Formats: sequence, structure tokens, C-alpha cells
Amino acid sequence: MLNKTFRVALAILAATALFMVAGQVNAQQAYPTKSVQLVPAGSPGGGLDIHARAIEQALTVEKMFDKPFTILHKGGGGGNLLTSYLVNQKGNGYVIGINSNRVLLNELMGTIEYGFKDMTPIARLTTEFNCGAVRADSKYKSAMDILADLKKDPTSVTFGVGTIPSNDQFNILLPSKQNGVDYGKVKIVAFDAGGDAMAKLLGGHVPVLSTGFSEAIAQAEAGKVRILSVSAPSKLDRAPNVPCWKDLGIDVAIYHWRGIYGPPDMPKEAYDYWNKKFAAMVKTKTWKGSLDKFELFDAFLPGDEFNKELAKDNETYRELLGTMGMLKKGKK
Repeated sequence: MLNKTFRVALAILAATALFMVAGQVNAQQAYPTKSVQLVPAGSPGGGLDIHARAIEQALTVEKMFDKPFTILHKGGGGGNLLTSYLVNQKGNGYVIGINSNRVLLNELMGTIEYGFKDMTPIARLTTEFNCGAVRADSKYKSAMDILADLKKDPTSVTFGVGTIPSNDQFNILLPSKQNGVDYGKVKIVAFDAGGDAMAKLLGGHVPVLSTGFSEAIAQAEAGKVRILSVSAPSKLDRAPNVPCWKDLGIDVAIYHWRGIYGPPDMPKEAYDYWNKKFAAMVKTKTWKGSLDKFELFDAFLPGDEFNKELAKDNETYRELLGTMGMLKKGKK
């Protein structure tokens, strides 16, 4: 009798365990079961909002996602509003955000206590590239001419950029460092934005401008400026005669990327789902059409690789900002 009771109890336990496992599998397979909040770290109409709309369009047109997106803008604070929002959504698999390398810079600058390690990097999607530009009548014919002057006297050339810290700034400092320049002494002036900086270059207020390629190419095609270098890993199709840093023997490539982050402790089923979904999305015709329309470049990396690149970038930025006396904090 006792053996029979024991066997019945064991059977009940086994059935219960099987039911629970099946329930967990079904729950994972069912994700997502409701709408997902897509949160750009910018205002409507801005670059990160454009990314959010492009993601929504690609996944909808290509019939890759049958749940609605809720787009919630968290502009302001240089991306800090989004970072704080994601941190406070710990464990939520139904919130994903879009941000740039401000995630790294803001923590290092001490404007927020959180950084990329406090979130879940899901995918790097796109990038823009930087370039060095001079007026058409400039004495500088090559980026190496500028670096040669800097090597003799790091204060001899004044550069204009849109903002500090930024990839515009790093597009000056990293090649200078690689070329043996005392880059901590290089003179860099920040203006209000890329457009204002271009106006200062054209007006002769600065001899060299480091800016986004998309902001300089139209002026170059109009014959008003010459682009001397691009920060891409290879030449760009729209400017085939402009060398990248690697063409010039300088092992530097700078990506002004946009990436997707989830909250800390994001459920594995949600993380895996979006990793696979974005990997498939970036191959679609609709997504590629958006890249062409907004002059963006593909820079896709899945979550694990993206996380490794973030760690490398973080240490690079830490060193550069430290040398410039701009480093405030930042987790190792």
C-alpha cells in the first residue's frame, strides 16, 4: 500500500514538473505577447527618432513583427533621460531604447551615474562617419600635412568641431595620438552645431573642421571645401578619392553609431528575440532603403559583439578625456 501511494505521489510530482517546464517553454516561445515600447533618446524629428520610425517601418512592411510599437521619446539631458528610464525598467522585456555613444561619454563626464554596463546592449545598427575638411583655398592638401604641422607644434593648428566631447573631437585626437603628436595640447574650438561649425570654416574663422561626412559632402561637391580624410574603415562610395585614415597609414576608424539597449536583467527570451530580429531586419530591402534615404551606413553588430566594442570604446574615451582633463568618473 505504501509503495503504491509512493508511486502515485511520484507520478504526480513528475507530471507537475513536466507541466511547469512546458509552461516555461511556451512562455518563451510566445514572446512577445503585447506591444513593445521603443524609446529614442531624442525628440520627434531628430536622428534617433528617425531610427525609431525606420525600425517600425521595416519590421511592419516586411511583416516581421505583428505587435504594435509604442514610441516614447526621452529627449534631453544628452541621452541621460533614456538611460535613467531603462535602468528603472529592470527586468522588463517590453522596453528597448535607441541611443548613441553618449551612453559612454555621459558617465565618463560625470553627468550621470549609469553607463553601458547598467543596461543590456542588444545590437549596434547604424553609423555615420566623420571627416576632416578645409576650405577650397587652404594651404593643406592632405591630412598628413596637418599632422606634420601638429607634430612640430601641437598648438599650430586650430580645429573647429560641433561639440565637445564628441567623435568630431576624437577624429582629431586619435590620429594625432597615433602619429606621435602631443595631442593634449591640440587646440579645438566647439561651436553650437555642425552647421554653425561649417559656417565658421567657410568664413575663415578656423582652418580645419572635423565634422560629420554628411554635413561636409554637399559643400565639397559644390567646390567650397575639400575633404582630406574620412573616419570610415575604407573609402566611401560618394567620395572615392578621399582617403580613410588607414589609407594614410594610421590605424584609426571612428564610428558615430546608434545602438539598441534593453533594461538591466532583460529576460533571456526577450534578448534572444531582439538579437535575431534585428539581425534579420538589417538585411531587408525596406531597412536598406532607409539607410540610403538618411545617408546612414550599416554597422550591425549583435549583442555580444556590440558589448565588446562598447568596452573598447569606453577605455579609448577614458584615455582621451583623461589626457584632455575632461574625465570626471566612469566604472572600470
